[in-house]
Amino acid sequence: MDTAKKIRPRKGKVIEAILEAPDTWTLHVEMEKEERQYLAGQFISIDPRQFPELSEVIKYLEHVKKRRELVRAYSLASIPSEPYISITTKPERFYPDEMQYPPLLSPLLASNVLKGRELQFSGYTGAYVLPGDHANTTSEVFHFVAGSGAVPNFALLKDELTLEKNISVFHTLIDVNKTYADIIYREQLDMLLKQYASRFRIMHFLTREENPERHGSHYFSGRPTTEHLRPLIKDPTTALAYACGAAVTKWQKKAALETGIEPKPRFLEGITQVIHELGIDKKRFKKEVYG
Repeated sequence: MDTAKKIRPRKGKVIEAILEAPDTWTLHVEMEKEERQYLAGQFISIDPRQFPELSEVIKYLEHVKKRRELVRAYSLASIPSEPYISITTKPERFYPDEMQYPPLLSPLLASNVLKGRELQFSGYTGAYVLPGDHANTTSEVFHFVAGSGAVPNFALLKDELTLEKNISVFHTLIDVNKTYADIIYREQLDMLLKQYASRFRIMHFLTREENPERHGSHYFSGRPTTEHLRPLIKDPTTALAYACGAAVTKWQKKAALETGIEPKPRFLEGITQVIHELGIDKKRFKKEVYG
């Protein structure tokens, strides 16, 4: 695939907006087949300046920041064999101790207001993809996700399972959410689990819900630990690990330098430690910051 041809301006029409969770939406964007040449797990970049309803906020933010507003990256939830491209967006919230400026684009994308409208973006790019020959070097892939970090891994799983790629490889999804209702793609994941039980396993961890096991045997309380996962790994020296979720922000790191108080670790920091304790080499571990 020619990278130069992949990363260029593109456009499509938002044909459907689907509510995935109480505040999370998936947008399906209709495009010509030849415009959907990408790899599962990659992302697109969207310029907020294309939306008239954001123009005044953009002017204000550019005045305050003294620079042009940047494009935002969104992982694709779809796979190339599907008849559209999809992004799933959870609106960012403004927390003064975590960020300097309020979110701009995600609240608009995480809604149904763009249905029927044109969406311009550039793509496709990103290294959060499975190697084409990974079946030659591993028999197991672990997917660690939290909240909307599930998006690129959902694409990786669909591409591997539904297209029956690398059938000797077993996939484990470790999905962390606050509550049962917050789980993105819950029904689709359950369907994959039912259809591909010989190649796929799910562990849902709920951090703010009592007795999560009432939802099923693959639901757990709290956060994943080394003790939870060590029995599942056949060989940590050959396993692949992918993790996507929130990490300590640049704003938090800057504040830490000023105050001398270290920020509380977030999902990616915690999972990185677990993966280290499990003995998975950092060269076999890909991570992507989300949100």
